[in-house]
Amino acid sequence: MWLRSWIRFSVIASLALVLLFVGFLLSASAPFFFNYGLSPIIAREWYPYENLYGLLPALIGSAWVIVIALSLALPCGLATAIVSVEILPQRYHGLINVCIDILAGIPSVVYGLLGIALLLPWLENNLDLLSGHSLLAAGLLLSVMILPTITRLSQDALRDVDTSYREAARSLGLDWSQRLFSVLLPQAWPGIRSASLLATGRGLGETIAVMLVVGSIDRIPQPWYNLLAPAQTITSRIGREMGEASVGSSQWSALMACALVLTLSVLLLSLLAQRPART
Repeated sequence: MWLRSWIRFSVIASLALVLLFVGFLLSASAPFFFNYGLSPIIAREWYPYENLYGLLPALIGSAWVIVIALSLALPCGLATAIVSVEILPQRYHGLINVCIDILAGIPSVVYGLLGIALLLPWLENNLDLLSGHSLLAAGLLLSVMILPTITRLSQDALRDVDTSYREAARSLGLDWSQRLFSVLLPQAWPGIRSASLLATGRGLGETIAVMLVVGSIDRIPQPWYNLLAPAQTITSRIGREMGEASVGSSQWSALMACALVLTLSVLLLSLLAQRPART
């Protein structure tokens, strides 16, 4: 009985905290939206001392960084999960999981420092750039940071596929690749989809590492697909400017609006991750 009461209390407390956080962000960002409406979402200029608060460069920068990170981390993480669950003997599983846990446990600031010391010079030298700070650098660094989330959740999704599906595929004479693409991956797809969405939410909220390598330049890359240009993300903007914004000022309210957009995006991704797949 006490366990059921504790679980009920935990659920209610978690829901109350989420509502509290969202309510605070709504109240803190309300002056910004009352004064400027929704027009800042498509505005390009961000100059707080001139009361210009355009969110579009940071939104585009965040989107590009996530796209780069997912395009690298998803196939690598899924391949690691497939090899560890379906190919390697059981004795190697512990070693792989330890390596994944180590990657997940490294603080984000350490990733950022490694990005400054290793990744940025490599990009400068090999791509002939004036500065390695760029969307590409942020995306590459973030792909390593979200890799453990995709790998572990994909492993769980593959392990949850019932053994009967594997036995039925073998009895039909399917080879390994046919079993993988026709049976295992379709059955594990709901878990893999959830892994991708949760990793996206994790990446959207990353601040320190991205802020150290993205360049934090408030402009849309020219051309818009130039991934070698320094740019800005929502989190890097908040991280750089929150310390200099006085509470209650227009800049502070604008940064809270950025935080609200980010929080609602992560909540939406979390809800989509929990949504059952259509059969």
